[in-house]
Amino acid sequence: MKTYACCLWWTFGVFAALQAKPLDVIGDDDASKTEYGSNGWSSEKGDGTGFGKWVLRTKADGIGNSHAGFFIAGAEKPDLNGVAIRGKAFGMYANGVGFEVATAFRDFDKPLKAGQSFSFLVEHGEIVKKFEMDAEGGGSLGVTLRSSGEARNTDDYNNAARFEFGYYQGQKGYVIYDGEGSKKLDIPFTDAGLAVTFTLVGADNYNLEVTTLADRKTVRLTGRKLGGASGAAVTSFCLFDRNGERDDVYFNGFQILQAAE
Repeated sequence: MKTYACCLWWTFGVFAALQAKPLDVIGDDDASKTEYGSNGWSSEKGDGTGFGKWVLRTKADGIGNSHAGFFIAGAEKPDLNGVAIRGKAFGMYANGVGFEVATAFRDFDKPLKAGQSFSFLVEHGEIVKKFEMDAEGGGSLGVTLRSSGEARNTDDYNNAARFEFGYYQGQKGYVIYDGEGSKKLDIPFTDAGLAVTFTLVGADNYNLEVTTLADRKTVRLTGRKLGGASGAAVTSFCLFDRNGERDDVYFNGFQILQAAE
C-alpha cells in the first residue's frame, strides 16, 4: 500500500502520513479489524500487519472500586472524536481506590529501521478523580518505544525505553522523555485527539511530529537523541494508562511506514 503526504491527515476514518514522495505502509492495525469484532481486545490476539500479538497487563484488586482493563470502544463512546476508525477505537481504563494500571505491550514483527516511522492516534480526558476515595497523584498515560520485549507486569511499561510520549497529571500539556531528558511540548491539553509520528533517523536519533486533530496544528522536533542503551534496536511499544482515574484513554491507527522502493 502506498500513500503520499507533506502533513498528517485523517479521512474516511483512515490515518495516513503524507509526504512529497510515496511511502509504503508496511504495518497497519486499528480497532475495526475483524479479530477485535469477534474476540474484543485481549492478550494473544491481534490483527493487521507488521505487529505481533498483544500482551495486556493490569494492576487492580478486582473488588470494590478498583478497576483496570481494556475494551473495544464504539458508538456508546461519543467522546472518541477524531480517533475512531469506522466507529471503533482501543479503550483502556484504570481507576479506583488504589493506584490502578493498564498496559498494552506489542512487538514489531521486525525492529524499526532508519527511515521508518511509527504512527498512532490517542485521545483522552483530564486526569481527575472518579470516586471520592480515589488515590490521587501520579496519573499518566501515553506510549513508550522500547528495545525490550519484557511484558511480565505493568511496571515493565518503560523497560528499556528509548522514547516516551505522554500526558502527566499536574502538567498542562504533553511531555517526551528521551536521551536528552524530558521536554515539554508546545501542545496544551486537548480532549479532541492527537496524531503522533515517530521517525527513526539513525541508530540513536529520531524526529517527531504531533498534530492536534481539532485544528491540524503540528509540532515538529528533529534530530532528538534516543534514550536507553546506545544503538539498541526499537523492537516493541507499550500503551499505558497509570491511574488515569475518571476518563478512559483511546488509541488507534497504528502504522509503520517507510519510503517506497
